Amino acid sequence: MINMAQKQYIKQLFENEELSLREIACRMELSFQTVQKYAYMEDWSAHHLPDVNPNHYPILKDVIPIIDLWLEDDIRQPRKQRHTITRIHERLQKEHDFKGSYSTVKKYVRKKKYIMQQGKEGFLPLTQPMAHAQIDFGTFTYIDAYGINQVAYALTITFPYSNKGYTQVFKAQNQECLLEGMQRIFGY
Repeated sequence: MINMAQKQYIKQLFENEELSLREIACRMELSFQTVQKYAYMEDWSAHHLPDVNPNHYPILKDVIPIIDLWLEDDIRQPRKQRHTITRIHERLQKEHDFKGSYSTVKKYVRKKKYIMQQGKEGFLPLTQPMAHAQIDFGTFTYIDAYGINQVAYALTITFPYSNKGYTQVFKAQNQECLLEGMQRIFGY
């Protein structure tokens, strides 16, 4: 498996430096097929989901709704109590007289789990409003002038919009230190 930087380098060598696929394969010590795949790749997005159409699994066609139901129920179960692929195959054989192979079940279940995970992925936009700050105390240890380990508290104020941060160190973590630290930082 090659990383994203290598994929982009292949594309750059092919399109900008106009090297042949064989030259790129020799230079990067990769197979010709790998270089060809990434040199001609147009769509770099990860939106290519695996196919779980029941028509493409004729042996599983009758039990796919059962497998889907088990996998959906597993989401609400603790991780250790979820169905493994082996357990799904065994249950299909015992409870539904399934005659298909383990590898057929494995192929479908892996693809289905991948699609179910894609539905969970989400993100929040990373926007930081101006004039907003984040304030927090952190603990650290230091060695004082006498060689003794001491605990101190760092009040840090960060301004995410500008990526600036300021820190003040105190012996305690209380309201007085918070207000004093804020006064010093805003005074600065």
